[in-house]
Amino acid sequence: MRIATAAALLVALAGCGTNGESSDEATSSPSETAGPSKGASASAPVTSGVPEQASDLVGDWEDPDAKWTVHFRADGTFVEDFEDVENFRVGKYTLDGGTVALEGDDGNTDEGAVEDETLVFNLGTLERVPSSSGQ
Repeated sequence: MRIATAAALLVALAGCGTNGESSDEATSSPSETAGPSKGASASAPVTSGVPEQASDLVGDWEDPDAKWTVHFRADGTFVEDFEDVENFRVGKYTLDGGTVALEGDDGNTDEGAVEDETLVFNLGTLERVPSSSGQ
């Protein structure tokens, strides 16, 4: 099931950036050129607990089985890494009533549900990556 969902996501996103832009131009802008998790926020991300507001998502979340990581930034933007492709997709995120919405710059919106301390999407279940000390 996850493979079919991942394949569908890749097919849906394959047509993005075909208006003469290179794939780098189509997926990045000056605000996204910095590394996905370095300097992402001025405040330390929440490291545990059930996310109740958008700021609770700030930090890195991953599903190693799906080879999918989402870097939530304090400014309300996200960067996705997928199957070893960094900056695969960028956009804005919201959290409303237990529903996380990832609105990509590709025009697609993916919705997931907060379940305990995880984010459950069709592609996979994201778990918070513990932040390393010294950040």
